[in-house]
Amino acid sequence: MFRRTLTAAVAVVGLAAVAPLSASAARPGPVMPPSLKGPVSVTEADGPCTLSVPTRVAIGRPSLTLYGKRSGGCAVPDNTSGWILHHPSQGDVNGLLFDPVDPLGDGRWEVPDVHPIGTQTWQGIGSINPDGTQFTQNNVPVTVKLAAGAWISSSRTGDVVTLKGTSLLYSVTTNAYFKRSAAGVFQFREQGSTVWQTLKGGLWTNSKGEVTLSYRYSKVRDYRFALYSTPISWDLGSAVTTR
Repeated sequence: MFRRTLTAAVAVVGLAAVAPLSASAARPGPVMPPSLKGPVSVTEADGPCTLSVPTRVAIGRPSLTLYGKRSGGCAVPDNTSGWILHHPSQGDVNGLLFDPVDPLGDGRWEVPDVHPIGTQTWQGIGSINPDGTQFTQNNVPVTVKLAAGAWISSSRTGDVVTLKGTSLLYSVTTNAYFKRSAAGVFQFREQGSTVWQTLKGGLWTNSKGEVTLSYRYSKVRDYRFALYSTPISWDLGSAVTTR
């Protein structure tokens, strides 16, 4: 009975419709850079049953499948455990289940690209063994945002280095990345070093998602263009160019 109830609860949330996201947003200020057979008599709670999931999720394609792992006394084949993902404004928006008799009960977290963004929390809704042993469960905060994209290109004329950065954001409407205005920074790394330093920060790409910087420097350096985190997207660094 417990298994059926828990499985049904997770399934209902997993099938619940979620509101589509708007890929466009106001220009935000930068923020620097988841089988019980028959009824049982439940005993006093043991635990905890600890869930581990990715806590920083970037939506960058139509669907994404992530997997949670559990540890503690509940991490045995016959245990059934479930968590519900609770969003502060939209309520229960997703579910995750470990169930030995359910083919989808392998701890998977299905993330469609219309999944609500923002910080939300996995909350335990039950964990029990066939012998009636029940486990306390942890809560896990996670943050879901849209994936960003950052490009860089470079050129040199004499001792003048020109860098061009491009910012992109994933669109849930077109299922593709589009160029957009965003806050970013050009960074450099001396040859042989592993430390990135700021060349020019506080930059904004234009409406075409582009920003250009030229300066004089005769030695060879590595460069990248990095984006800041915003309320809807993650920080990200581009590939490296050397000039």
